[in-house]
Amino acid sequence: MKRRIVAILTAVALIVPATGIFTFAADADQGSVSGGWTESGGYYIDGVPGMTDTYTSGTPVVPGLKVASTLSGVPSPTPDKHTGKRLKRMNSAELVESAALGETVWYYKRHYTTARMELIDGTVKTTSGRWWNVNATRAESPYYLPAWYENTEARTYWGS
Repeated sequence: MKRRIVAILTAVALIVPATGIFTFAADADQGSVSGGWTESGGYYIDGVPGMTDTYTSGTPVVPGLKVASTLSGVPSPTPDKHTGKRLKRMNSAELVESAALGETVWYYKRHYTTARMELIDGTVKTTSGRWWNVNATRAESPYYLPAWYENTEARTYWGS
């Protein structure tokens, strides 16, 4: 009897990892997706080659936008729309400062939008932080005045 139980437990111990019955930490992240926009590269979805210029149509997101319900009520796997752009203004010394603006529409999905001014190597100079909401989010970074030798880029990100 003991040999039979040991044999069964051994078989289960060998079969379960091979069949993937248990879920692991990597599987827990399957519902998560992210992407964004950069001035130099355009729109993208992380891990999906060739997914560019996807969310550029439509009118800009309006803060406080109220979304009417649809028949499905089920969120799509990626945002319905994401836009990013650089904002510019002249400061009191008549120098041009820049900020990043990101807007995301993702019906029925809790998601975030982040806007940053970064150097081209990815060094963050200003950030809005993550702005979370359902249906629509808007993030604007603080304005940044780069030194004459700095090459900055506006970048926006979204995720869930």
